Amino acid sequence: MNYYPVNKDALSNGQIDSKLWLCEQLENLFDQIDTIWIYGGWYGLTAFLLRSRNKVRISKIYSLDVDPACEEVADMINENWVFKEWQFKAFTHNCNLPFKKDFPDLIINTSTEHFDSMDWYHRIPKGTCVALQGNNMKHDDHIINCNSLEEFQHIFSLSDVLYKGQIDFEYPTWSFTRFMVIGIK
Repeated sequence: MNYYPVNKDALSNGQIDSKLWLCEQLENLFDQIDTIWIYGGWYGLTAFLLRSRNKVRISKIYSLDVDPACEEVADMINENWVFKEWQFKAFTHNCNLPFKKDFPDLIINTSTEHFDSMDWYHRIPKGTCVALQGNNMKHDDHIINCNSLEEFQHIFSLSDVLYKGQIDFEYPTWSFTRFMVIGIK
């Protein structure tokens, strides 16, 4: 039996509730999305939730993460869809560099605070639909921190905003706010 080390934070309350919130808002906006790329896809949980909820018809989801340890775990978690003609497939890829596929209908990035460059965002063609999340949590590996939804929207300027919102997470010893925008770049 293979052992897959997984960062337990991937299944934390803040991670799961944030991804469910994303799923709910996408379901409110779309009946069908042909192809989705998930930047910073980590262990493929966003794809798993979107597919399992099955409220939006999706042809393909590609999960892109710079950490090579994520690819095998994401493919394992989403094996049901990997098996079905790559309706899901994880790739080890630095999203700041071009990905050799046609651009998708939707790009999701729920970890904008972890990217050390805005190159990934600047490479997205105008007219592409994006769903972006970030937060105001102060952490060693958080590079882009926003103090408000307005600041988040300013950094990730969209030509047409389909949804914007925030969720506050309160814990006994700390708290943070997660921001989300969905729209057309």
